[in-house]
Amino acid sequence: MLLMIAQESEAERLITTVRDGGLPVRGTHTVHAEEIAELVEQRACDLIICCAYDPAVHLNAVLARHRELAADVPLIVIADHAGEPQSVIRAMSNGARDVTARNDAEHLQLVVSRELADLRARRQLQQLTARLRQCEQRARELVESSEEAVAFIQEGMHVHANPAYLNLFRFPTVDDVQSAALLDLIEAKDHAVVRNFLRNRQSVPPQGAAELTIQGVRADASRFPATLTAALAEVDGEHCLRLIVRAAPPSALVAEPGAAVRSALPGYPVLVAAVDTLVGPERRAPQPFTLFYIAIRGAPDLFREAGLTRGLELIGTLAAALTRLCAALGVLVNISGDSYGLLAPGLDEIGAEGLAERIRAQVRLPPSASGKSDIEANCDVGYVVVAGLSPAAANLLDDAFRASRGGAPAPGAPAPVRPVGPATPTQKSTSLAARTKQSTADSDAAMIDMVKWALANDRFLLVYQPIISLMGDNQENYSVLMRLNDASENLIEAREFIGAAILSGLIERLDKWAIRHAIKALGEHRRAGHQLNFFINLAEDSFRDPGILIWICDCLREFDVRGNWLTFVFQEELVDGNLGNLTRIVESLKTIKCRIAINRFGSTDHPQMLLQGLSLDFVLLLPEFAKGLADDHNKQQRLVVLANLAREFNVKTVVTGVEDARSLTILWTAGVDYVQGNFLQRPSPTLDIST
Repeated sequence: MLLMIAQESEAERLITTVRDGGLPVRGTHTVHAEEIAELVEQRACDLIICCAYDPAVHLNAVLARHRELAADVPLIVIADHAGEPQSVIRAMSNGARDVTARNDAEHLQLVVSRELADLRARRQLQQLTARLRQCEQRARELVESSEEAVAFIQEGMHVHANPAYLNLFRFPTVDDVQSAALLDLIEAKDHAVVRNFLRNRQSVPPQGAAELTIQGVRADASRFPATLTAALAEVDGEHCLRLIVRAAPPSALVAEPGAAVRSALPGYPVLVAAVDTLVGPERRAPQPFTLFYIAIRGAPDLFREAGLTRGLELIGTLAAALTRLCAALGVLVNISGDSYGLLAPGLDEIGAEGLAERIRAQVRLPPSASGKSDIEANCDVGYVVVAGLSPAAANLLDDAFRASRGGAPAPGAPAPVRPVGPATPTQKSTSLAARTKQSTADSDAAMIDMVKWALANDRFLLVYQPIISLMGDNQENYSVLMRLNDASENLIEAREFIGAAILSGLIERLDKWAIRHAIKALGEHRRAGHQLNFFINLAEDSFRDPGILIWICDCLREFDVRGNWLTFVFQEELVDGNLGNLTRIVESLKTIKCRIAINRFGSTDHPQMLLQGLSLDFVLLLPEFAKGLADDHNKQQRLVVLANLAREFNVKTVVTGVEDARSLTILWTAGVDYVQGNFLQRPSPTLDIST
């Protein structure tokens, strides 16, 4: 808040008056109108209060400079006699949002509260508008790159069509298809049905069937069977219909209600058609299904050692074993000479993992008959479990392929995606932290044993570190941390054993232990009248577990704790490889009113993408920001940028690792909301709460 006034004591009085109205504000003051632009930019001021009763303040100059500001900063004028109609009209016609009387503190509080609320609403509108434009641009890009034939029509004419649509109907350019009516691309006998179908899809809400079988007509007059789906859309601000046309592949699989999905080996198109049949035109799976990619390990070596004829015979033996095991489960296809795809409807994560292990154990090639080699070509298996919204079948198969090679899924892919192969351990050591720890497995063996011992003997305990507000709010926030109490009664910090827990696949058990005990303690303190809120970390393997939300809900119910008393914290470096998983768990936690935080915020070059992609309540900045902050101007500037960026998205900032008093002043000036660190209070197993 910028105050236009000469006397510092009067500026402090006004700031105190506004704070008494329940608004956590900071302020600076000046009497020179020409400094307004510079101070607004440097201090990130959200409001200007001009004290027109001060003889040193020139109201007309302030109004003129305010009009020149590029930023949206409301101006309030305080006058000796705010009720004079002429002065009020003159001030407000020149840009002031309101005029209040000098001694009317309550009116000033109400006006400031209203203007700040309006400012937040305007900024939110700008953000949402920008995000809408980004979404629209992204949607256009997806349509252009989609393998499905998509077109937009208005009053029966094509407005736009993507390359796949042009290829399907064999038009050379968009201009050519724009000159053709939609009914020109459909056989005459289907025209009446298509008109009724499109009319029903344009009603609100849409009526009738969501999909229609038609006979398509290409530009070269050739015919082909296809299905047509339509939905309301908007292009360049104009309402229209979005069409998706899917050509039926040869021998396309069409599942009848209640009929089992048939098994066959005709190739890739049938697998894609089977996926499309399961998810329907809305791309939503009514029940979970799993898509497998199964590859023969070492197939080139097999042909090199056994020869072409014997190699083909051995591959056929493997295909027969695979068919015996999987034929009754769904659609099994031969994608290439040494790889297969399997679509298994109704198979969830547990069933998929079990089937993958059975394929590994049972689908094996016999030893080479030549006696020259003992090649044992096992199968590499990758799979994707889908529940709810589903991407395109091609994307699912790509993710299953990557999983079979041990790679990460594409961003936003359904989760979980796990590789299963001879070299893959049975425990879930699939997280980023686990992969970085693999090279130190031997040195972690002793710590892994200690973690197992601590779990078996209940030797873990929780410690709490306060997260202190710099803005004077009354919330009592605490970060919940774990310690291991070894046989010698020494407390081992989490950083010493978390890596071993991740590597051994025990991190989920540790997280569940911490969640349950933290919620239990929170319930006890809340019932005692203490308004506590806990910040709890979730590891990668934990938030990828579909059952973690049920565990949290059960604990909340057991100890009568509300979700909005908890904030779950995720690490920023895990977002890129887990965006789909994180989006799902964040949305689920939000439904039970939990708050969300990202730790180590600011480590990437584009932090705004994280704020746009996830619904966050807090960001915990890198502890490195607090080290040497008072003497590092570049770090101070970076901190101000991140704090302002978070504020634009209505996200609170927390700086961790605060170790000295000099940093606190800089953090307060930068607009940081909360601080945490050993300088303020070290983690403690007891909660020292003032009553």
